[in-house]
Formats: sequence, structure tokens, C-alpha cells
Amino acid sequence: MSLKKSLVITAALLASFSSAASNISLAFNNDNIILGYDIEMQEALKLKGDYLQTIDNGYTLDTGLYAFQDAGATFFELGAKAMRMDNDNGDGYALAFGGLGGLRLTEEFSLEAEFHFSPEILAFGDTENYTQWIVRAEYAVMPTAHFFVEYNHTTVEYKKMPDERLSSDILFGLEWVF
Repeated sequence: MSLKKSLVITAALLASFSSAASNISLAFNNDNIILGYDIEMQEALKLKGDYLQTIDNGYTLDTGLYAFQDAGATFFELGAKAMRMDNDNGDGYALAFGGLGGLRLTEEFSLEAEFHFSPEILAFGDTENYTQWIVRAEYAVMPTAHFFVEYNHTTVEYKKMPDERLSSDILFGLEWVF
């Protein structure tokens, strides 16, 4: 899929989620673009997902359900996400478990780390294992707009193929809060 097509899909997804999301985000660098959404379903339950398009390695689409706790300076999420991957070395599906933990250093500035893993038993198609970890620094420019910088490391193992690193990059992004 070309980068122009990816941008059109991203814009369409961004427009469709804007009316229902608690927040949406867009992150990119020269090789990747990530569109994310986060919808609070109940007081401690949220639905969230991402669309990752890489210039060289295809795309990954995921959505998951997470329990979350916001306790002042700290916040946590724990849950699972279902994924569809269409990458250079193969395509497949996976169910990954993981979560996120963060610390608010000031009212505007926070740090967070996220990790997800899918073992071979929960991966289907050409996929065997999926691992993702993200480290993010976020600054609230205003209450409805947050700027962030993140390091995203995502790898997939395939049957009879070498491991594929989908992303191991620094991305810059903006999150809109509704």
C-alpha cells in the first residue's frame, strides 16, 4: 500500500472516530504513521486501538479492551487486543495481552511505558509471536491537545520466515482529547 493511500485511509479513520472518541492520536516519522483512538466505555473500562502503516512492511490494525485505573500521579491499563497484520513476510492474526503504566510528573508532563505480547498459541496465519513495547513522553500543550514523542519497537515472528521488525523508531505525534 502506498503512503498516499495510507494517508487517505488515516484521514478517513480520523474523521470517523472524531465524533465518538475520548481521544484520537496521530504519530509519524519518515517511515511510519500511526492512527490511534481511545474510547472510555465505563468508569474503569476503555476500548482502544491503533492502525500502524509502515512504508516498507505493510500494516497492523488492532483494537482492544482495557481496564484502567487513574490514581492521581500514576495511571495503569491492563487488557488484551486483537490484531490483523499484513506485512512483507506474511500475514495473520494475534491476540496480545499487556498494558500501560505511567507517571504524571507535572499537570502537563507525563511519562508512560506500554508492553504487549502474543505467544505462538494465540497467533494465527503466518504469525507465530508478536511483541510490542512503547516508551512515551507527553506534554499537554492545552487541555484538548497533547504533543508526544515515543519510541515504538514492534516485532513479529513468522512461520518459516525471519523475524520482522515492523517498527523500531522514534515518532512524533499529537493527541486530541474530547
